[in-house]
Amino acid sequence: MMSRLKYSLKYIQYVLYSKHKKGHGIHSPFMFGLIKNVFNKRTLNKDLKKIFIVHDKYKRSKQILKYNEIGAGSAYKRKNDQSIGEIVKCSSISKKYGKLIYNLINYFTPINILELGSSVGISSAYIGQAAKESSFISIEGVNEKLEVAKEIANELNHSTKFICADFDNSLNSVLNNFEQLDFVFFDGNHTKESTIKYFESCLHKIHNNTIFIFDDIHWSSEMEEAWKYIKSSKEVIVSVDLFRMGLIFFRKELSYEHYTIKY
Repeated sequence: MMSRLKYSLKYIQYVLYSKHKKGHGIHSPFMFGLIKNVFNKRTLNKDLKKIFIVHDKYKRSKQILKYNEIGAGSAYKRKNDQSIGEIVKCSSISKKYGKLIYNLINYFTPINILELGSSVGISSAYIGQAAKESSFISIEGVNEKLEVAKEIANELNHSTKFICADFDNSLNSVLNNFEQLDFVFFDGNHTKESTIKYFESCLHKIHNNTIFIFDDIHWSSEMEEAWKYIKSSKEVIVSVDLFRMGLIFFRKELSYEHYTIKY
């Protein structure tokens, strides 16, 4: 994990050098529409407000989970004895990025969705709330966390299929459930080798409109190296760096471009 000071300096650098927050200077109609209709969307509908209530509820939870972490751990600290609230505060996506994922799914309406790393189910809740009619599978290696994710999904009446398994042992068999992938959220083992391995496995199921989202792309030097490798892959047409997350598009009608957008 990158030191807090180095991570903070990286964020300051991102704020100083990122641009296009309002779409100014963007020549691509696709990217301009993405910034205007997804990144800058301010309205909150009743479904999103419902997730915010659940998100806040579990953020306050003092219930202790004892578990053995798999992979590189969370993005901010690694303990095997935490309250659910601590996990949500330190490891789960914030409302800001949860709203982003929700809006992305509403905008592109993917049908076949995969999440690598359910944790306690906060990101799964945002995905599931926006994709009620989709086929959504989420994999998590820690059973204690997955039980909380299932509880949240039941509370929101989601039909998410949760699988408790190590990604290395289960990903290929899970991918066999999909003829193609429309949307993948990568938030699992935060190592360079594993991130690239999962990326390349999922590449076998992409099509022109597939979207990949990678969480914590600047969390460590390894994750930055993995992000650099991914965005330079010959299959990738457009990549978008939002600091916390990286978006990948495979649309052949677009021009090759890497964007660092202030979000």
